[in-house]
Amino acid sequence: MSDRNVETPTQTPETERAYYKRGQSLFVRATRETGVDPLTPLALVMWFLAAHRRWSRRTVRVYRASIRAFLWRLLQENPNRAGLILPALDLLATVADPLSQRLVAPEQTVRSKLTSANKRKHLTEAEADAIDRVLARLGHQYAALARGYLRNTCRLGLRPSEWPTARLVGRHLVVRNGKNMNGRANGEVRVLVLDEWLPERIEILDSFIAALGWFVKKHGWDRVHAGIRRALRAASIATGIPSLVRRPVTPYTCRHVAAARLKAVTDRAEVAAIMGHATDETASIHYAPRSAAKGWQPIQTRAAAGATASIRRTYREVPERFSSPREGNAPSMRPGA
Repeated sequence: MSDRNVETPTQTPETERAYYKRGQSLFVRATRETGVDPLTPLALVMWFLAAHRRWSRRTVRVYRASIRAFLWRLLQENPNRAGLILPALDLLATVADPLSQRLVAPEQTVRSKLTSANKRKHLTEAEADAIDRVLARLGHQYAALARGYLRNTCRLGLRPSEWPTARLVGRHLVVRNGKNMNGRANGEVRVLVLDEWLPERIEILDSFIAALGWFVKKHGWDRVHAGIRRALRAASIATGIPSLVRRPVTPYTCRHVAAARLKAVTDRAEVAAIMGHATDETASIHYAPRSAAKGWQPIQTRAAAGATASIRRTYREVPERFSSPREGNAPSMRPGA
């Protein structure tokens, strides 16, 4: 067996903890999908290897590192179970060896260049401010509207097509949910609570909704949406910031920003209720991670009382027996496990 299985991890403690936590979640996920409980470490690795065309290349790389961190911690905490854990670590290491002809890593999914997976999902607050400054002086017909769109969508997370349906009722924003017809939304409408917003922000939102309504009535939503998209692209390039020049901001980028900001301050069900999702899993799978919210001020948008009750809960907390000794018990490693 290769020594690479027992080498000391080189990541920072914070990174190791993040990988370990994700590895725990993958262990629970594999147990649920395979129906085998208790799941052996080797079975966990085989489940991972069999997931062809399911994840992107980056996800495959992150998941492999997470499973390794999870198994490495198990080995440290259960040295008497080395006979069960080391073969799994060895198999995982062999898969990563380009000289190996025995096994291959999970085949990555093939994505079209036109899918949202290739569109910009990250935007720092400094980059948003730079775009805002350019839009303030840009001579584009839709520059002012794009400026309001950028500000408000990064705080509220509405889909582009939902904005024409939005209306302010006091300090509540009522929105007709997109994708409700195919069961992917949390009801026909959702209500966002803005009672923590500053009065000037409410005024900015009110002005934006009024201006948007005027443009949509005159030109139609498709033309207005295209105009906002072109203005955001032009402003991104005009900032001269390399990352924005290479991959300009799109209207949907702002929704990703809001999702990341929400993930940083609230739980999955609340995120789903605010974003208009039917399940608490959608934002985790398809939207920017909470790390993308680094540097942003805490978001102050909330879901209406009781809105989380109808969210379908697909995420389950890791059972205690899968926790480390400092937080509980290690995953069950009974004979045959």
